[in-house]
Amino acid sequence: MIDLIRRYQLRRAFRSYIHTLGPELRKRYGGSDQYTVLQIKKTALHLKLNIQYLPYAVALYRHEQSKNTVDLLRLDQAFLDRLRREVADALFDGSTNYTARNVLALAKANDWRGGPSPDWWSNNLGKTSL
Repeated sequence: MIDLIRRYQLRRAFRSYIHTLGPELRKRYGGSDQYTVLQIKKTALHLKLNIQYLPYAVALYRHEQSKNTVDLLRLDQAFLDRLRREVADALFDGSTNYTARNVLALAKANDWRGGPSPDWWSNNLGKTSL
């Protein structure tokens, strides 16, 4: 039961780190292959996200150990690789070669949300614009 609750909380944290933190990181610091720990932490605190799972946010948006990953979060490269493996299994079909750009791509909204075709005449003739 506790494992089920932990997985639910972790999944919620993933969702907020991808859909809320990611776009804010891009807005503040531009697109990048990885962000610094201080950028991730400062943005998460500004957005009032749950920082209990902050190491996972670092694993999402960072792939190399730095001085701050060790000093602030006590994440060495081996532990960071384990977290990245967990993230990769959950989001990227087990491929740990993802970058922050791949995670940011997950946050992009799809353009078409259903409803009628944007070009009704083509749709009327059977040539949908989708």
